[in-house]
Amino acid sequence: MSIESIELWHCRARPNPTKQDFNVQLGCHFEEFSEMIESLRFSYKNGTGVEMPGKNSMIYQQIKDFADGLKAGRITADIADRRGMVDSLADQVVTAVGVGHTADMDMYRAVNIVNTSNWSKFGKDGQPYFDQNGKVLKGPDYIPPALEDCA
Repeated sequence: MSIESIELWHCRARPNPTKQDFNVQLGCHFEEFSEMIESLRFSYKNGTGVEMPGKNSMIYQQIKDFADGLKAGRITADIADRRGMVDSLADQVVTAVGVGHTADMDMYRAVNIVNTSNWSKFGKDGQPYFDQNGKVLKGPDYIPPALEDCA
């Protein structure tokens, strides 16, 4: 699988993206990051030795609130440095694959499964369903990604 199929999905969902679309997608990106934090358990070695599940960590709640604000339009963002932004996004794709690799996860297969699942969000007419803020919703034929064999 190549990145073209993922990009095509986004082009199909938003053929003429607006600033609001950018902010909603940025919110979705931060939401996925907060879900990663939620899946972790942090051990703080500050003398207490207390373990804190990701969902209970302060950073999880801050990023989740930020993501929700972007998706709902309460927060907006502008790109101040386009070159820096594209560098960061490309690096995030590469480092995300690296995190999965170092955790012994099948990232190639996982991305293919998630991409196939995302395409199932579209209706029979090939068009996406949106919420009131412009986030792509799961359509009636949505198939959730089965990632158990990738983890």
